[in-house]
Amino acid sequence: MRGRKVLRGEGGFVISPIGVVRVSCEDEDVKTSFDGVRGGIEVYEEFSQGLEGIDGFSHLILVAYMNKVKGEGRSTLMVKPRRFIRLGVDPVIIPTVGVFSTHSPDRPNPIAITVVRLLRREGRRLYVDGLDLFDSTPIIDIRPYTKEEVAGLSYQRWYTELQERTRLARGR
Repeated sequence: MRGRKVLRGEGGFVISPIGVVRVSCEDEDVKTSFDGVRGGIEVYEEFSQGLEGIDGFSHLILVAYMNKVKGEGRSTLMVKPRRFIRLGVDPVIIPTVGVFSTHSPDRPNPIAITVVRLLRREGRRLYVDGLDLFDSTPIIDIRPYTKEEVAGLSYQRWYTELQERTRLARGR
C-alpha cells in the first residue's frame, strides 16, 4: 500500500483504506447538518481503476472507518440519538434505544455506512452531497446504490416522530 495507513482492529483485524473524505467544514458543522454536507472522496491512486463505470450512478454507498471514535465509545450499547438533540428536539422526549437502531458513531465496531448523491467524478475524486462523515475519515469501500437494496423500507415510530418534529422545527 506504499505508505498508506493500515487500520488495525482488536484481534488482528486489518483493513486498508481505499481513500479518504475531504470536506471543507468543521466536524461540528457535519454533526449538525440535517441533510449532510458537500464534499469529496479522494480515492488513492492504486485503487482509482476501481472507479471505472461509477459515473452513471446517482447515489453511492460509502463504508468508512470512524477513526475519531475513542475507546469508551466502543462499549456503548444504549443511546439517546444525539442527532435529534443537536437538531433541537427536547431530549426528554427522545427514547433511549439500542445503538444498532441509530446512526450513533459510538458503537462496538466504528464502521459507518452512508448513502450519498454522486454529483460528478473527476479522475480519482468523487464529488458528493449528503456526507455525514468528517474530513480525513478513511473510506474502506464504495458501492453503487441501487433500488434492490431498499425494497419495502420502514421505520420505527419513535424515529419517524422525531424526524417530523425536527423538520417542523427547521421549517422544512
